[in-house]
Amino acid sequence: MFREGSPRTDGRTMSGDVRRALELGRPRRTLYRDAHYFVATVEVDPDRMRQWLPPGIRLADKPRADVFTAWFPDCNYGSVYHEAGVFVHVKAGRRTGIHCPWMILDDDVALILGRELLGYPKKLGEIEWQHTSDTVTATATRRSHELLSMSGSLGDVIDSPPMILGRPHRNVVGLSGVFVPWVVAFTPVETPIEVRRVEDVTLRISGSERDPIDQMGLGDVVDARLHRVDLSARMPPLPLRPLTPLYTLSRLRPRVL
Repeated sequence: MFREGSPRTDGRTMSGDVRRALELGRPRRTLYRDAHYFVATVEVDPDRMRQWLPPGIRLADKPRADVFTAWFPDCNYGSVYHEAGVFVHVKAGRRTGIHCPWMILDDDVALILGRELLGYPKKLGEIEWQHTSDTVTATATRRSHELLSMSGSLGDVIDSPPMILGRPHRNVVGLSGVFVPWVVAFTPVETPIEVRRVEDVTLRISGSERDPIDQMGLGDVVDARLHRVDLSARMPPLPLRPLTPLYTLSRLRPRVL
């Protein structure tokens, strides 16, 4: 558990606030160190998934999604927390990028930063995470509903693994009120530490009325891995195009409620 520093700051000053901002995003230091992602790449039913994507965002030629749970033991803003979400493979120019239609986590600081700055539709939930030398197991729950459960046995190290987060993102920022939401683009810097194959995978997607991930057309597991990576920021998010405020109203679930 992260403990806040002592002594307390006496009031606020512009210089103090700037120092805090620079500390969070120090360019010479990674933002996240040894982040763990337990990932199951699954087949996707294109017809069911399209309705959850923003206008203008298209599925990749091979419809896939990464269903994941994650543990972040060390980051610049001091939180130690867990996360669960879905990364849909989408077209990003000539590359395959990702769009995040759903995500929960158990830390409010990471929620605010990730949602307001990067467009991840983060909501508070509960994630149980167990990782031994041989197995990895995780369960994601929100409002007493078990939404996602996954487990498996750790296999061989993968020499040339695919990226989990270091791919072009196409997210949406501005989810509340009458403000116009925008599609934004950014690509995190991902430095692999170790990636291992996960075998004998069990994946159960349940969903609920507020978190209907079971209605997104997520299908059979194609591949599963445990990524340990360092993460950095290359450039701030770039606004691509605006969406109408109707986008927010039509996506209250699973992005807001």
